[in-house]
Amino acid sequence: MNRYSVFSFVFLSIFLFLFSLMINGVSFNSFGRFIIILMIASPLLGLLSGLKGQRNFAKWTLITLNFIALCTISFLLLLGLGMGEA
Repeated sequence: MNRYSVFSFVFLSIFLFLFSLMINGVSFNSFGRFIIILMIASPLLGLLSGLKGQRNFAKWTLITLNFIALCTISFLLLLGLGMGEA
């Protein structure tokens, strides 16, 4: 794995760690906005660093996983900010 793939994996791991904390109900108190912004930025940065990696199976796996993570947090934010039931 080259360094861009490692960066992509680290950003995906950060997202998964914060997402699991959010699902388990951990209160972030005054850091809530920062954590949400970090949860949006980490898959986006992972996607961009994954695109710079070498062309192999790990590159496309990390790009796919970061894209799924980005779509997941975007959908949850849309639900939370009012796209829910009318």
